[in-house]
Amino acid sequence: MKYKFPAVVAAVAVVVAFAAGLPAQRERHDDNAPPARTVTLTAKNFEFSPAVIHVKVGEKVRFYVTSVDVTLGIRINPFPDGATGGTPPGLYLLYGEDCWKLRKNETLPIDVIGETPGTYSYTCCKGCGKEHKGMRGQLIVDPERGSSGWQR
Repeated sequence: MKYKFPAVVAAVAVVVAFAAGLPAQRERHDDNAPPARTVTLTAKNFEFSPAVIHVKVGEKVRFYVTSVDVTLGIRINPFPDGATGGTPPGLYLLYGEDCWKLRKNETLPIDVIGETPGTYSYTCCKGCGKEHKGMRGQLIVDPERGSSGWQR
């Protein structure tokens, strides 16, 4: 019985430390603030245009995504390409969707904040045709000026 007290204290400490970190991402962002800039992203003929988009760390960007020819979906992976199991998400998606459905000629706003420098893929997540699996693009979160590794 005397050994349970330290184990309980340790377990409570772990739970409190974990819970303290949960709201941190949400508190860093004002979800109601206007985006710093907007980007038009078009899906047509089984490809996204532009296929590569650069944003700055901490920049809130609103993507206006339009499907020109078919109903499809878009998924923006919040984890950097090549991430391992313990890697935290580096993109903050304001509405937390996994796959946004877009009907033909429909435009959908998607708000994103790049928190961690890296390359993040976006793909089609609805079977839209025979070349569906080739629909992909990259969202590159560039490091801030002055941080190590930033070059132009």
